[in-house]
Amino acid sequence: MGKSIKERMLSISMGVVYFWFGALKFVPNLSPAEDLAKNTIHHLTFGLIPDEVSIILLAIWEVGLGFLFVLGLFRRQAVILALIHMVCTFTPLLFFPNDVFGEEPLSLTLVGQYIMKNLIIIAVLISIYESKTAPTGQEVPSENKKESFPYRFIIGKNLFKKA
Repeated sequence: MGKSIKERMLSISMGVVYFWFGALKFVPNLSPAEDLAKNTIHHLTFGLIPDEVSIILLAIWEVGLGFLFVLGLFRRQAVILALIHMVCTFTPLLFFPNDVFGEEPLSLTLVGQYIMKNLIIIAVLISIYESKTAPTGQEVPSENKKESFPYRFIIGKNLFKKA
């Protein structure tokens, strides 16, 4: 399978997940994450946005990202918005640790597992963002890979110098 097909499959699957999870939030009490999302947004906004409004805004954000990923539109901007969303999904670790961690060391509740699965989503988002293909469908020459941030980070190059 070519690299562009894999990237497209990742983007579409990311879009389906975002669309589905977001669409559930439009219907009260349908999303299993509704209460967690409302409580988190309430904390993040210091209660300035009513819970009923915040869940609809989140639903619009997620469904919008779903469409962008499925249709392959504004990929980099969509990834940035999704990464911002993902950062926010980890805030319950700080706000509601009793809801996230079990009583045993290193154990997670179902809510904690729901949050931690986002590590996989973050990896996919980074993969979608960093991937660049040549117009002919061939892989990008290796000199472009050497300039990427992850490559320079892994090999310990100065990250503040131009590549």
